[in-house]
Parts: sequence; C-alpha cells; structure tokens
Amino acid sequence: MKYSGIIGLAFAAILILSISHLLWGSTTMDWGSLGSWFGSSPELAATVFFEVRLPRVLMAIAAGAGLGISGLMMQTWFHNPLAGPSVLGVTSGAGMAVALVVLTGMGGGWLVNSIAASVGSWLALALVWGVSTRFRGLASLLIFGLMLNYVLGALVTVLQAEAKENALQQFVFWGMGTFGQATLLTAGVVMLLVVIAIFMAFSLHQNLDKWTMGEITARSMGVDESRLRQLLILLTGLLAGSITAVCGPVAFLGLATPHLVKLLTPHRSHRRLIPMTALIGALLALVADWGVKGLGVFEGGWPLNAVLSLLGAPMVIWVLIKRNFTHS
Repeated sequence: MKYSGIIGLAFAAILILSISHLLWGSTTMDWGSLGSWFGSSPELAATVFFEVRLPRVLMAIAAGAGLGISGLMMQTWFHNPLAGPSVLGVTSGAGMAVALVVLTGMGGGWLVNSIAASVGSWLALALVWGVSTRFRGLASLLIFGLMLNYVLGALVTVLQAEAKENALQQFVFWGMGTFGQATLLTAGVVMLLVVIAIFMAFSLHQNLDKWTMGEITARSMGVDESRLRQLLILLTGLLAGSITAVCGPVAFLGLATPHLVKLLTPHRSHRRLIPMTALIGALLALVADWGVKGLGVFEGGWPLNAVLSLLGAPMVIWVLIKRNFTHS
C-alpha cells in the first residue's frame, strides 16, 4: 500500500475509534444536553462527556503519538531496535518519585502523583543531560541509562518492602497505567506538548536520516552530534515525563510502534516515518484502551500495561521473525 493510503487509513481508524470511545459507556449520551456544560448546572451526560470520555480519548491519542515518536528517536539515535522512551531512566525517575511520595505516606492522589512524576522525570533527565556531555560513545550513555533504571528500580523495591498495605496497593494501581485519570486541562496540555515535540522532531528529520548512516558519516555531512544529542534527550524527557506524570508508566508503545511502522512502509526517511509513527502510536493507544474498558469480558476492564504488553510483545516478535525469514 502507498504511504498516502496508510496515512489516510490511520486517520480514518483514529477518527472511528475516537467516536466509538465517546459514544460507548455505561452512561447514555443525551447529545442535546452537552451545551449545559457551559452553564452553571451541567447535566450528567455533559459532565461524563467533558470530564471523562473526551479527556480520555485526547490523552490516549497524545500518549500514543508522543511515546511512539520518542521511541523512534531513541532507536535512531542508539542504532538499537530495543531502545525506547524508558532507556534514559526518565520513566524510572518518575516511578521513583511517585514511590517516594506514596509508599512513605507523604501524599497520594492523582494530582500529587502527577506532580511527583513530573519532578522525578525532570531530575532524571537533568542527570542524564549532565553526564551525556562526559560520554563520547553512544554505548556508554545507553549503559548509564540502563544502570540508572536498575538503581531506581532497586530503591522502589526497597520502598515497596517497607510500605503499608494501602500505600502499596495505590502504587501498584498507578504502575498499571491508565488514560482515564486525565482531566480536560491536563489532556490538553499534554496534547500541546506532544504537538510541539513532533514539530521539533520533524525539523530534525534530515539530521536523523544522516545519523542512520553511521556516526562518522553523519559528522562528515555536517551533523552537530552534541546539539542533536541534547535536543533528542530534551524531547524524549519532555514526552516521557509529561505522559508518565498523567498516565503512569505506559509500557510498550514507545518500543513497539516504530517496529510496526517500519513493517508497514518501506520508507526509511524520517520525513515519512515521524508523521506515520505519531498516527500509528495514537491508533495503538486507542485500540489498547478498548481492552482497558473491558469489552464486557471483565468488570472494570484490564490494566492498560497488561493490554499494551499483550499487543506489543507479539508485534515485536512478529517483526523479528519476519526480518529473520527475509534475510535467511
């Protein structure tokens, strides 16, 4: 299928899924009452639409697009198909901050967790930013990110072992991830950040294409390695941090989306890959949210990260098998 055809189908699928999410739910929509939202006494249907369903759809689209783009950038930068938004420890930084707040009894609730996750993400990003100037090779920065993940994960485990039952349960629920806790304001802010980050990433598409040819070749073609590295770290931190702050640590979207995109299209120019990755990431997030809503199988639905892992892991395995068969 042609590139334009895939883009068109992705747009149509996102539109259909978005409408279906807005229509489907336990509350019957009275569309004539939606205007009451702007009055002093909004009706139930208007409250459900503007405070629950619309923010959830916007947050799913923003998270899917943002994590997909950050995964694409990390895989390009590290020349590693297993790289993702969490590779630099940004997600682990958010998890550590939330664990510190929740498991020690200092706070709780989604607002406090969001603030903690934002602070933790940016502290981890600042640390990675600082050490990135000391490392010459990509492998060293990648290893540092992995080790940071291990250290922060170990500290979270220690906090979990010492936590009270109620606090531990709250942290576990946060770790499952969800699009359903976003408000219209937070979903709008994250959507705006994702759009800005996508435009910034698109402006780097020529340098990213050169980088795929190898570090030495890219430098000889005029790529400023230091500036490119700093911009990619900043964009990844911006996307992963803001999304994790609202949704929790969302798994597999950043890793699996670029693989699916490269399977769908033979184009390897980031001018084509970046828009398609954003669309496919949003589409995968909306599909996964149907599993979260349950589809009538389980009351309350499935955890988001469980659905994403069930979708993402087979997808990556399929890509690996297809590539091995193609090259054998």
